Amino acid sequence: MKKSILFLTALTLSACASLHSTDPDSLGFSIPEGSTLSLNKKLTIPHNDTHAVVQYGKETTDNDRHDYDVNCRFDVREFGLRTIEPENFTVTRTEDGQNWISQPSILRFYTEIYLTSNKGTDVIKMVCQEYGDQTDYHFTVKEIQVALGDYFSFDFASDKQEK
Repeated sequence: MKKSILFLTALTLSACASLHSTDPDSLGFSIPEGSTLSLNKKLTIPHNDTHAVVQYGKETTDNDRHDYDVNCRFDVREFGLRTIEPENFTVTRTEDGQNWISQPSILRFYTEIYLTSNKGTDVIKMVCQEYGDQTDYHFTVKEIQVALGDYFSFDFASDKQEK
């Protein structure tokens, strides 16, 4: 009996360890610390906001985004109309999660990508999100890439991912 319990415990723990992946299309892939997020086009911050929204590879607004498809918000510290010029940002950490929007039917799945700038841009993070229900799953990094189109691109720090 003890051997059976030990075997099942070891099997369960090893199954959890195998969730890690180096494929951005896998649910087990996390953006490694030290990766680069490149802004490839000028991005406009509206005059009354501290963020810009990108979905379907285009800039959009909070009111026009479709919450049930992956959309990403690029957050900065200061209010005001301005244009963020193309540059490379460093990923300092990421967090995946979910929270209820309207219990028990609507969940918000999200990934927060914390960023720093070498040029002094007052960036905080990029938050990608999608609404769903209890039968849905968290989106993949590949789905983030599709939502961003050619506005942003990732260069993953592969040496960090393999640790």
